[in-house]
Amino acid sequence: MASGGTGKSFLALDIAISQVIGRPVADGLFPSTNQHKVVYLAGEESDRLLAERLRCMLTKRERELPTLQNLILLAMSGNDCLLVSRGQPTSLLNELENVAQGARLIILDPIRRLHDGDENDSAAMTQFVIALESLAKKTGAAVIGLHHTNRASVEDASSQHASRGSSALVDGARWQINLSTMNEKTAAVCGKSNEDRHNFVALDFVKGNYFSPRPRSWLKRDPNGSLKLVTLNKSQPKGKTVGGAHLIF
Repeated sequence: MASGGTGKSFLALDIAISQVIGRPVADGLFPSTNQHKVVYLAGEESDRLLAERLRCMLTKRERELPTLQNLILLAMSGNDCLLVSRGQPTSLLNELENVAQGARLIILDPIRRLHDGDENDSAAMTQFVIALESLAKKTGAAVIGLHHTNRASVEDASSQHASRGSSALVDGARWQINLSTMNEKTAAVCGKSNEDRHNFVALDFVKGNYFSPRPRSWLKRDPNGSLKLVTLNKSQPKGKTVGGAHLIF
């Protein structure tokens, strides 16, 4: 889940690339794994934009790796990409199930583009969650959905319930991380200017049904938009954060 400009799509794409070529995510946020097939459905992006992001995020050597063919990018900008319509699975969901056979991971960005229900309606969002559970079951892949925060999250972007819409989305997720831009108070403690603080993003592990709790991590945006793991002054207070973003797993 994300408000614009936080970097959630860049992080999600880095997760996808890292799974495919077997490298650590964000320079160490998550360790490297075996190489896997990944399907990334980009509801707001064009082929050209995704290709440019890939070019910026891959080294010259990585661009030549044969395993990149296992990264399936579905650029859906300007197209109907509903997976659930009026509470029922669509033909696109069936097509996605077929494309994702053998995949280890499916990323859906953003989930608001993928259904036409009222996101504040618990019943409608429960039906959407059920559709994603079915997608995971039929493909054997983990499913990541990206979603926006609510306005109240300005006060506490690290809350499990900072997501926009019905809590059915959060309740249905097994793992959730929130992203939020560094605030002015934290920037002052860390010696960052007000302009520079927007390049630093807090990552909070707010829900993990199958994982042990992890402390907050900090990421820094590079000139290409990618997020990289960094270490900040340990004396800084946690503070509040703004510009929240969530990734729901």
